[in-house]
Amino acid sequence: MRGHVLQSANIDWNDTFLTAALEPEKWPEALDKMAGQLRATHGQLIGVGGTRDIPFNIVTNFERRGLESFAEIDGGSPLANYRIAACNQDIVRGRYDSILHEKHYDATIPRLATKQYVEWCDEYDIPFGCQTNLVVDQAGIVGLAILRKRKEGRTTVAERRLFAKVAVAARRAVRLQERLEGEQARLLAGAFDAIAAAAFILDAGGRVQAMTASAEKLIADGDITLRNRLLQADALPLSLAQAVRALTTDGGLDHVRLRINCPDGRPARFMEGFRLPGRPWSLGHLPHAIMVVRQPQRDRAGISGFLSALYRLTATEAEIAMRLFDGMSRNDICEERSVTAETLRGQVKSICAKTGSQNEADLMRLLGAIMD
Repeated sequence: MRGHVLQSANIDWNDTFLTAALEPEKWPEALDKMAGQLRATHGQLIGVGGTRDIPFNIVTNFERRGLESFAEIDGGSPLANYRIAACNQDIVRGRYDSILHEKHYDATIPRLATKQYVEWCDEYDIPFGCQTNLVVDQAGIVGLAILRKRKEGRTTVAERRLFAKVAVAARRAVRLQERLEGEQARLLAGAFDAIAAAAFILDAGGRVQAMTASAEKLIADGDITLRNRLLQADALPLSLAQAVRALTTDGGLDHVRLRINCPDGRPARFMEGFRLPGRPWSLGHLPHAIMVVRQPQRDRAGISGFLSALYRLTATEAEIAMRLFDGMSRNDICEERSVTAETLRGQVKSICAKTGSQNEADLMRLLGAIMD
């Protein structure tokens, strides 16, 4: 049996979950600790519904195939999922953070349109547990849950009381991480302002999270329209809205180029979009793509600043990337910078990781799109 409820008195749940907010790769560890204290095999943090940027589903001690089949059966649908259906019913009644458990599941299951999720829970042996909402807003819902096997039984009143206490700490942590992720968009906009570029920072839903002063002027001039935080403009070869969707859709494009014809005979605007490298354990508020209307001047300082703002390269890494693009050999770069081959190898590896490039050839293709 995993853990015991009485042991939890020695656990600082605020510290446990705030550590996860500051170091998101530790969410599984925090969720597993919670599950262990509540006699459950699985702890879960899930984002569903609304316009939440990147739906996420972190479940501890769960096989990958199970999560894949969950997606295949549309397990997040309230028509099938009794946990989500019970949650939605509670929200309709004006209750946003109740502790829902087996009693609510029993009442909801007979009303489901399909039993696929029920059968999925039977297959993976997670019929029991309890849950609550940590966040309910225009972006959707972030929920916390424990999932229990048949042998672990139904949750008790004492266990649900402890779960409610843990949820208070988890709620603070989720809100903190969301604020930290949202701040990244403003920091990126500030970096592009510093190099006088008109840039729109987009979330994974294609909505504008932040923009530079130059970008705000384009909106004011009417060259680009912003409605419900979505960019619109007639352009070739794709409309601006189509280009944004291509950048923010799974399996879409990593880079797009557009020509926007301006009214009144003014020169056309040329726009480029870049998908940013993804990061694991995000709660969905990190910047996902950037649309740049006017690139910086093609001098060394401008290009270096552009790469630093776009991919968080250091000044040294940006300079090395440009040297490689110019065709300089690694030996010559080492000699010029007075570093060893091993040091340069590590720097190139870091550049590839930050830009989402698989190898140096992939990096050259990316730089070609930017510096062409």
